[in-house]
Amino acid sequence: MTEPPASTATLGESQDGAPEPEYDDSTPSDAGPFSKGSIGVSIMVGSAYFGDKDYFIFGLGLSYFIVDGLSLGVDGSIWLFDDPTLGTITPNARYVLHMVPVIKPYVGGFWKRYLVEEFDDFSSVGGRVGAFLMPSRSYLGIGAVYEHMLDCNDVILECDSWYPELTFGVSL
Repeated sequence: MTEPPASTATLGESQDGAPEPEYDDSTPSDAGPFSKGSIGVSIMVGSAYFGDKDYFIFGLGLSYFIVDGLSLGVDGSIWLFDDPTLGTITPNARYVLHMVPVIKPYVGGFWKRYLVEEFDDFSSVGGRVGAFLMPSRSYLGIGAVYEHMLDCNDVILECDSWYPELTFGVSL
């Protein structure tokens, strides 16, 4: 009975003695707009209704993908045309399952600080879930957001709320 030949390959060499290719982290990612190093800029326009309050909301956001699919960002908004006027600052994180073809699910979380005229400022925490549809270089996202007010007193906003989110983007 003969024994199989012993392997003499060392790190960086294949069994036949040829050098193995080295890992090249400069290879472009296939995560598209959700690739490590990508920057996202967002513009938000919306409205909010509760009780006798009716607000128009305008906001801007900036995010950075620290790894493929995972972004950290901050958004700011102003709530106008009702009293009191509100402003928000929202640090957030989102993970997009970029490896899924065409429909790319996402999940995320945030902390939001409300800056309110004539009232004490307050905070909320929340999460979001949804999916991006990417037929080409553009994408459409639809999802749901849950938000819970910390130290809720129900004076201005409801303590717990669900609301939809709709996103449109273009990959450049």
